Amino acid sequence: MQAQNFVQLELPGVLPQKNDTLKQIEEAMQGILDLTWKTVLLQISPRSTKELMRQHGKLMALNDREARIKVSSTPLLLMAIQKLPDVESAFRKAFGTTIKIHLEV
Repeated sequence: MQAQNFVQLELPGVLPQKNDTLKQIEEAMQGILDLTWKTVLLQISPRSTKELMRQHGKLMALNDREARIKVSSTPLLLMAIQKLPDVESAFRKAFGTTIKIHLEV
C-alpha cells in the first residue's frame, strides 16, 4: 500500500469564504422558519393572540416535537405565556401533531 501525499491550496478571493456559506445556510434556514411561522399565524385565534405573536414573536427553531419562539420583551413574554394554549392549538392545526412550545426573550 502506497502513501499518498496531498497538497491543499487556498485561493483567497476566488473561493467563497466559509463564513459566507454558513451565512447563506443560516439565512435559508431562517427563511424556512419565517414561512413556517406565517403558516402557524394563519391558524392562531383569537385575533389578539395572533397580533401579539405576529408583531412580537419569531419562530427560532422547530422539530417534530418542539418549537422555540422568541418574543421581544419580558412583559410580552408574560402575556405570551397566557396565550400558549392558543399557539399550541395553531401548531396542531397547521401540522396535525402536538408541538411543545418554549418561549424566550
